[in-house]
Amino acid sequence: MTEAPLRWGVLGAADIASKAVLPAILAAGDEVVAIASRDADRARQLASILGIAAVYDSYQDLIDSDLDAVYIPLPNSLHLPWTLLAVAAGKHVLCEKPLALGALEATAMRQAAQNRGVTLAEAVMYRYHPRWRLVRQVIRDGSLGSLRHLRGTFTFSLQPPPDIRWEAELGGGALYDVGSYLVNACRWLVGEPTRVLAREHLLHGVDGDGSMLLEFASADGPVSAELAYSFVAAEHQQFEVIGSTGSLLIPKPFTAWHGEAIPIWLNESPDRPPRAIPTPAADPYREMVVAFGNRVHGGPELVTDGRDAELGMKVLDAARRSLGSGSWERLDGVLSPES
Repeated sequence: MTEAPLRWGVLGAADIASKAVLPAILAAGDEVVAIASRDADRARQLASILGIAAVYDSYQDLIDSDLDAVYIPLPNSLHLPWTLLAVAAGKHVLCEKPLALGALEATAMRQAAQNRGVTLAEAVMYRYHPRWRLVRQVIRDGSLGSLRHLRGTFTFSLQPPPDIRWEAELGGGALYDVGSYLVNACRWLVGEPTRVLAREHLLHGVDGDGSMLLEFASADGPVSAELAYSFVAAEHQQFEVIGSTGSLLIPKPFTAWHGEAIPIWLNESPDRPPRAIPTPAADPYREMVVAFGNRVHGGPELVTDGRDAELGMKVLDAARRSLGSGSWERLDGVLSPES
């Protein structure tokens, strides 16, 4: 039996909503039936473009309307209150990353969704791209030997304020924005780190530039990671996985999108050039929405569920403690990723 399409509402008219997630919802066969925004003109314009029937000037009015699911692309500091209100109203919630501003917030959100019997997911779209299934398969096949080291960068030049990503009170900063992707990828490939060391350079009151070291315990020995993220460096996005016998290079790991069939590069021997492994073009936002709908209808657990987001926030919490202490901060580690 074909499941009925989900009826979605969106809180806010953010660029990520208009350019990526709302078109993905429609492409997945669901319906966007309502939008609420404090910028009424922008909301009406977006509603006209996408054929959204209802426009609200109150987030609560949207949440109280006849919907199945709510997408929340609001500033980071608003994720907690509006997720809790949507969950309390019995709505399934897809919330932009980072899900929260700390592990305690993420725990409260996860528990609220669990108690209400609704689906909660963090919109970390790259995990749904099929090229990352290939990355994980190469590692599981043993093509790299035992994992030893990860290196990742996600940097770009963000225009000076005004921009919510420069607003400390809204949860801005490079760590929560681009740095969180790098941490997420490390955790997905290796598991939870055992300790973290972070540094930052403050600009406009937030961490405009930063880097991080992570250490992991694995059954095959320790694994380390070096990560760099920035709002003020040249655009650069790359992830590298180095094992005992080979390495894997992933260009544009997080934003490969429409029509971009970007290969990953496997280096198995110093005597041979790296080998390109073709990857399919896909819209990871659409794949994420499809997986979300399947979960709502009783399908498989999501790879970006509330529990995963909670664990990720513990790492970001430790990184923020490290920024204050100037030293390594410990976490409780696990041996391998669960999904």
